[in-house]
Amino acid sequence: MNPTKRIFTASSNTMKSAETIANNVDLLTQILLFLPIKSLLKFKSVSKHWLSLISDPDLRRRVSSTKKPISGLFLFRTFSPSYDFLFIHNDDDNNNPSPVPSRPLTFVEHLSGIEILQSCNGLFLCSGYKTDPYLLPFSQPFPRFYVYNPTTNEFIKLPRLQGDTRTWVLGINMSFDPAISPHYKVVCFQSCGSPLDTYCRIKIYSSETRGAWRQSGDPFSVLEVDHLMFDFGVFCNGAIHWLSHSETTSLRFNVDKEKLREMPMPLVHNDPNWDASTVRYFGESNGHLHIVNLHHSRRTEFDVSEIEREYSGWFVKYRVDINGVLRAFPEMIRRYLDPLDMDYYGFSILCVVREEADEESSLVLHIPGKALRFNVKKLLKALRFRY
Repeated sequence: MNPTKRIFTASSNTMKSAETIANNVDLLTQILLFLPIKSLLKFKSVSKHWLSLISDPDLRRRVSSTKKPISGLFLFRTFSPSYDFLFIHNDDDNNNPSPVPSRPLTFVEHLSGIEILQSCNGLFLCSGYKTDPYLLPFSQPFPRFYVYNPTTNEFIKLPRLQGDTRTWVLGINMSFDPAISPHYKVVCFQSCGSPLDTYCRIKIYSSETRGAWRQSGDPFSVLEVDHLMFDFGVFCNGAIHWLSHSETTSLRFNVDKEKLREMPMPLVHNDPNWDASTVRYFGESNGHLHIVNLHHSRRTEFDVSEIEREYSGWFVKYRVDINGVLRAFPEMIRRYLDPLDMDYYGFSILCVVREEADEESSLVLHIPGKALRFNVKKLLKALRFRY
């Protein structure tokens, strides 16, 4: 048999098989479910049919429901209407993380620019301008809020928050779990009077009904409301969590049940000098809520604390010393600061990545000019990547 004809026949069969798969939506969907997120993003450009299939909310929900490691991080630039995406697991180069070029927010034109307030499981909550209650009295028009999907470039303009001139927005957060529902909710925490007024109320917007903002329950009193960090709410296991500058209690709000409860603050290694300035990270990974506190005495050491399932308290999950990282990257030292300054070493914690196998969990740090990812139990085996 002619070898050329044999190769041509094999190639024709391969093309026919590929065409059969491409035309079978059910079979193609099953294959896409097993692909890494980065591959899905690339394959959206194959054709309009693939773009429609990969952008389908049901497929995104099924992809989210499969237990995969965190694919990457959205990074927001201060005072800049743009964002970066950092791949944590990269299927193309043996899991070496890699950045994606910065992308501007151009989905809507706004005279004051667009500010990203929060990301939640792939969606952005944005504002037309800063919502700092100490800077913007709401005798001015209420800000416009947007929910933006950076994957599909789709957005929704939320209805205006209604209220009198004494209403102040203390914080606004989003709850979205695509593994449970394709719908999201936006929760606004408002002071009924001045920003320091202890009487507050909660308003909720639901993408399922797409109606006006709805008030949840009656106004209520919150002691030490000025101590709560409403700008840094974290959504985890159906609730939004807020830390406090106080060392006693903070708050959590169950979005579905619409119940507000107190939440304990961690006791940081019985440090009498503890304050909120030691908190370098507050976030969620794989259903676990974490706080990272820097030690006052040794600023290269920090604790990764995790809250108990029933909110009975916090426990130290990892105790980390990055002194070895410091020796490898001396550019972290800010020699223009006093060595006793808490910011003498220049680094920030981007994420605590919890994996199904605990020994595979990792931390992602940002230092001047680059980012680092390393296994929390094998700190000497750091994986490095530029950012």
